[in-house]
Order: sequence, then C-alpha cells, then structure tokens
Amino acid sequence: MKFHPLDFAASAAFLAYSASATVTPIVLVTLSRELNFTLVGGGGLEVVRSGLIFFTLLSSGFVAAHFGKARALGGSLLLLGMGLLLYSRAPGYAGLMLALALAGVGGGVVEALLNPLVEELHKEDSGRYLNFVNGFWSLGVLLTMVLGGEVITRTGAWRPILAGLSGFSFCVGGLFFILRKIGPPRQKIPLMDVLGHKRDILKSRGFWTFSVMMFFGGAAEGAYTFWIASYLQLVHGSTARMGGVGTAFFALGMVAGRFLFGFLVPQKHLRGLIGFSALAGIGVSLVFPLLSPGGWLWGLFFLAGLSTACFWPSIQSLAVERLELDATALLILLSCGGIAGFSFASWALGWIGESYGLGKAFGLTPLMLAGLLILVTRSSHARGSCNSRPHFPPRRSS
Repeated sequence: MKFHPLDFAASAAFLAYSASATVTPIVLVTLSRELNFTLVGGGGLEVVRSGLIFFTLLSSGFVAAHFGKARALGGSLLLLGMGLLLYSRAPGYAGLMLALALAGVGGGVVEALLNPLVEELHKEDSGRYLNFVNGFWSLGVLLTMVLGGEVITRTGAWRPILAGLSGFSFCVGGLFFILRKIGPPRQKIPLMDVLGHKRDILKSRGFWTFSVMMFFGGAAEGAYTFWIASYLQLVHGSTARMGGVGTAFFALGMVAGRFLFGFLVPQKHLRGLIGFSALAGIGVSLVFPLLSPGGWLWGLFFLAGLSTACFWPSIQSLAVERLELDATALLILLSCGGIAGFSFASWALGWIGESYGLGKAFGLTPLMLAGLLILVTRSSHARGSCNSRPHFPPRRSS
C-alpha cells in the first residue's frame, strides 16, 4: 500500500469527525442530569446532528464541484470545530440542539467527501484504502470513549472535552488547506452535470440495493456506538469510565477489523467479507445482552466491533466497482443511507429503552444485520444482483 499525504489528513479528519459523533454518548448520562432531559431527548440530539448531516450530504456534491474536495473538507472541519465550541458552552438543551445543528452541517461535508477523496487517490484498489483510512473513525471512537470516560469519572466535567475536540477540528481543517495543492487536480463541474449524476444514480436499481445495505450496516454500527456506554451505566450501574471502556472494546474491534481487512482482503472478496461479518454479528448481538460486565462481555463487544468493521467502507467500495456511475456522487448518496441507519438506530434504541429497557432495545441490532445478510445472499443469485451485468457493470474510468 502506497499512501498519499492527503490519506494522513483524511485519517486525522476521521478522528475529529468520529469524536464529534461519539462524544455525546460518553457524556450523555452526566449531560442529561445537569441539563435535565431524558433518554429520548438524548437520542433526539443524535437525530438533529445526523439529520443535518443527511441534508448536507445531498448538497456536498455541489460544494466539491465548486471548491474542490480538499478546500471543502478544510472549511467543513472549521465549521465542525465551531459547532463543538458552541456545544461546550451550551447553557441548556436548546443550546445543545443549535450547536449540534452547526456541527452536523460541518460533519455532513466531512462524511460526504472523505471517502470520495480516498477513492480518487486510489481508484484501482479503493477497498483496501477505504477500510484502512476508515479505521481512524473507529480509533477516534476508541480514544474519545477511553479519555472522555476517564475525564468524566475523575472530574464530572464534560465541557472541557468538547472544547478540546473543537481545537483538534480546527487544526485538521488547517491541514487540508496546507495540502490542498498536492491533491487531485481541481475540476469545476457544471451544476447541471452534478444534477445529472444524481439523477442517473437514483434511477439505478443497483444503487437502491446498496443504499439499503448501507442503512442496515449503519444501523448496527450506530446502535453499538451510541448506546453501549449508557447501557452499561443504566443497566449494570457502571461508572462513566467503565461505560467508556465498553465502547472502547467495540471500537478496538472496529479498528483491528478495518486495518486487518485493509491490508489482507482484496477487492474481489469484499462481498464474502460483508456476508460473513453480518452472520457473525448476528450471533454476537444475540448473546451479549445476557451477560454481566466482565471479561466475556468485553470480548463480545470487541467481536461486535470486528464483525461491524467492514460494512461502511466495503459496501461503498463494492458499489463504486460494480456500478457504472459517477463515483463521488454515488459515495455521497450511499452515505445518506448509512447516516439514516445510524440515526434511526440511535433514536429507536432510546425510544425502546425508555419503555422496555436498553437490554431489550438492543434486540433491534440482529434484525438489522439479518436484513443485511439477506440482501448480500440474494444479490448473488437474484436477477439484478451484484453479479448481474445489466445492473452492475464494471465502473467506467473517470
């Protein structure tokens, strides 16, 4: 594997972006007590953030076409940092909503353009590089949970954590501006061409198959990422530190999986990797609610992360390889499916958990993974599957 300097900037951006997405779960119990809101309100915060990310994704193609990916990413990380800074100073729940809305707009561009940038740098073997660089998303989750849980347990203060993440986002945004001239050549694309790419994608049956797969994969990842820390604190009476450790084991599994798959799994085996991971994830998700905190539970959280690791980058890479569509627009629209699933799971588990307990709420996870497994399995045999050339021809070069 040969890395470009912008690969390292993209890795740092994934650290900042994932920290912004997972800082709320680790501070949620303390935050909700201080500002007096419920689990449903906590899930609502993620819905606001993810909702703004979703709508920003739809317009990110125009931003990239006008400014170029590196410039757009630099500006969006500055915007993300500003949202996190306002989050750290929020006086109440309404202030949190406004801050997360701003962070969602910045995060939406980051979500939209990071993977297209990496794919553009490594067109011939994008699956390996996407898995590797996306591993830094999981590493960001790991560091946020461990360090954030430690700070909360020791001091009970959540605002300094947000302020620190804000400063890091500002630094990474500056890095993209420094490196922008050594990236892929900037090409301004007419607005009508951008709209035409999106129209072609939305008319493709293959796109909708991959989009639903992204929804299920994003939902499984969102359920674990957003709710493990609160599950351990509310169901098992653990401290914020132990809640962070639980999510950290899940994130460690994702880090190990993405780095391992990036180095070892070639493009031609991505579909098999997705199917096997979904099957393994179903087994893990059915067992862990039956266990108490301890070695076995931490091990299962690690396996849950390992089984979830490949979904987002591998589904996207497989879609770009098989669909004869504009890669940037395709990756952006596929991310909409993943964000929708992540947001849905974050809200749905909070709603179910409020009424029936978080242990039962996690029963949604194997259903999502079963849906993904069915799509992967049927795609190998049914008409219009990933093997069907009329719907999934090889990607044209761009």
